[in-house]
Amino acid sequence: MMMKKMSTETVLNRDSWMDSYGNGIELRDMEKNHLQNVLYYLYKNRDRYWINCQDSSMINLFQNGDDFFQIVIRKSTLWVAITELLEEPEKGFNFDFRLPTRY
Repeated sequence: MMMKKMSTETVLNRDSWMDSYGNGIELRDMEKNHLQNVLYYLYKNRDRYWINCQDSSMINLFQNGDDFFQIVIRKSTLWVAITELLEEPEKGFNFDFRLPTRY
């Protein structure tokens, strides 16, 4: 069965994930490695999401998928919901490091 292709806005405005079979999966019901895979998928397909915007003026606002990823995808409802579920404040690195000045 071929699923209808969803616009970028539809995907990024959701707080659930739709699998390749068209089944909606609540993020809170997904395992952490599955959530990380979704983040990786969004990142890996950033050019596709940039070009697939329903509002085609978005294509002209950004130079490439990398810019779109940094400004739009990382602020989207879906991305924020996943990263909040993955957040584990008690865990981190056991060594000091210095962030670049842009952070």
